Amino acid sequence: MTLTPHQRTVLNYIGEFQHKRGYSPSLADLAIAFGVRSKNAIAKVVNVLSRDGYLEKDPKGRIKILHHEESHSSARLPIALPLFGPIAAGFAAPVEEQAEETVTLEDYLVGDRSSTFLLRVKGDSMIGAGINEGDLVVVDRKRQPRLNAIVVGVLDGEFTLKRLRKDKGKFYLQAENPEYPDLHALEELKVAGVVIGLMRKY
Repeated sequence: MTLTPHQRTVLNYIGEFQHKRGYSPSLADLAIAFGVRSKNAIAKVVNVLSRDGYLEKDPKGRIKILHHEESHSSARLPIALPLFGPIAAGFAAPVEEQAEETVTLEDYLVGDRSSTFLLRVKGDSMIGAGINEGDLVVVDRKRQPRLNAIVVGVLDGEFTLKRLRKDKGKFYLQAENPEYPDLHALEELKVAGVVIGLMRKY
């Protein structure tokens, strides 16, 4: 069964709660955690998860503790987080306090999981595009490269992260740092993937 973002969030919370405390949260615990007044609302979600085999409940209706090594379905679940905002990056402005929706990071960053990979950036040739050393770029190897896209280029057999440009009918690679020269292939220029996202940990 495909879970909704809210169902995934509840299941992930239960798993984290169990891992940290050694026992399962009650419906009251879940209601408080998700800011709902009635336990019935959260009970409906728990019942669906139980019905579809993601959780087990004992005869008294309590959620059965699932050990991580047994909970393969839970381990594969992507992380879903509440999305707030928008927030002003210019002048200060009121921000909506209620979450607009729940966003699954995998769904947001990854289109086709089978063709997507991460690369850790080394060097400062792309700082003008907001890509710094140590960042992780999300790359799709199947996406069709377009002019001006940031790509993983294969220049005469050497891999590099640059912007794809074209001049007089020929493609070349351009850095986003004036200290680096444009790169023209002596023999061959290929594109191994297109950058579709960026991850940075502060």
